[in-house]
Amino acid sequence: MPKRLPRARTLKGEPKLAYYDSGGGIPGEPAVVLVHASLYRSEDWENVFPRLATRYRVVAFDQRGHGKSGRASDYSLRALADDNLRVLRDIVRAPSVVVGHWLGALGALACAADASELVAGLVLEDPPLAYGTPWPQETYGSLRDALSSGDPTAVRKAVERLSLPSPGPRGERTYGEMRGFYASERVIAYFRDVDAAFIDRRIAGEDARPLIQSWLDRVRCPTLAIAGEPRLGSSFDDASEWRLKKSVRDLTVKRFPGTGHLIHGFRPEQFLENLEPFLRKLRSTAPAEA
Repeated sequence: MPKRLPRARTLKGEPKLAYYDSGGGIPGEPAVVLVHASLYRSEDWENVFPRLATRYRVVAFDQRGHGKSGRASDYSLRALADDNLRVLRDIVRAPSVVVGHWLGALGALACAADASELVAGLVLEDPPLAYGTPWPQETYGSLRDALSSGDPTAVRKAVERLSLPSPGPRGERTYGEMRGFYASERVIAYFRDVDAAFIDRRIAGEDARPLIQSWLDRVRCPTLAIAGEPRLGSSFDDASEWRLKKSVRDLTVKRFPGTGHLIHGFRPEQFLENLEPFLRKLRSTAPAEA
């Protein structure tokens, strides 16, 4: 994979978290924190990280059990969300816009609820408000087994056969069929470093709805939700949109026709074209410094 992120650093703790920090940023602008989806890693933001870093301090991190971050004994949503708060409080330590994809979107909600003084705005890409529904064993069991085996050939075969969460831009149905940004080489690099215990937890499922609702009830910052079409694999269906609108007062929803779950990877320019006006809006409504 091309390297378009800064050098990885480590936040000590249990577990250790690998993070990437552009530094810099125009004075007065919020930081931008990028949080990846399940099974992915910080490199998934390579299409947007450099562009954002021309104006903002940008920080991305690998979630526990993913990428270069440490393995853990607890993969509950609460534990994953607490890692987001660690990064915000111990690394960024400044008002931020938290941009989260899928699982990362839930971490963003946790930040807005539990560290509101550090969150200027949220960007939720395909937020899974029904998170906790068990992953199908028949879909993810072979990937879990391959990761447990440590056999690179088995991992490659399992990844290439794995169904995409939504169809690719040319109608692709499996990761092995993908070309371009999500070519199989990239996805194998993502998945090979995932802790098999994380997949075990997702196959088992958990009742996360009360926790998610407790976060939604405490979001007070401007929020942008970006999603594709449910018929093409987006998790953000009409019921989820109604639930978000009911809870979050300052909410904007942008739909991307013709796409499903993977927006910033497949359509980075359109993603940024929707993100940047939201960031400008935050700038224009920020209180003037004394």
